[in-house]
Amino acid sequence: MNEYTFPDLQGISTDYDRDGFVIVRNVLEAGLVLELDRHIDWLMDRHPELQPEGLGHWLIADDPFGVRFLSDPHLLDVAEALVGSHVAFFAADYICKQPEKGKGVQWHQDGHYWPLEPMDVITIWFAVTQSVRANGCVRMIPGSHRLGLQKHSSKRDENHILNQVDPAVLDESKAIDIE
Repeated sequence: MNEYTFPDLQGISTDYDRDGFVIVRNVLEAGLVLELDRHIDWLMDRHPELQPEGLGHWLIADDPFGVRFLSDPHLLDVAEALVGSHVAFFAADYICKQPEKGKGVQWHQDGHYWPLEPMDVITIWFAVTQSVRANGCVRMIPGSHRLGLQKHSSKRDENHILNQVDPAVLDESKAIDIE
C-alpha cells in the first residue's frame, strides 16, 4: 500500500499519481492533535446552532488556531512533496463525523466542490480520534481519480453531508479502508 511514515516521503508523488491518494502517518505532533480536538469541542460549544459536520471554511478562515494549524511545517512538507513549493491554502472544513451519529459521507470527488482549472490540488485529511472500519473510517478506491471528474447527484440527501457520484461508475469492490 502507498503508506509512509513522516518524515520519509521518498516516492510519495509517484504513489499519489498512481492511486490518487497516499497515507502519511505521524505527521502531526500528538500535542497539536490534542489541541485541535479541544479546539473543535470549543467551536461546537461556541456554535451550538451548527451540526458537527458543518463547521465550515468560514470558521477556519477567521480562526487564528485554524490558520496556525494549517501552517504547520510538517503539513506543508507533505503538501510540497505532492504539489511543489508553491502551496496555497484556499479551503478547509472541520467535518466532525462521530461514529454511529450524525450524517454519513457518500462516495464523492472533492474536485466536484472546487471549480478549478487546472485541478492540480490536494486534500489533506486526518483523523483527530481513532478511525477504523468499526466506526466508519474513510474509504478510498485506488485509481478512481483517473475516471476524471464525474457527475454528482444534484439532490441533497438529508442523511449525508455531500452529494454522491453515480455508483454505476465506481467499482466499490476495489475500495480500501483507511485506518
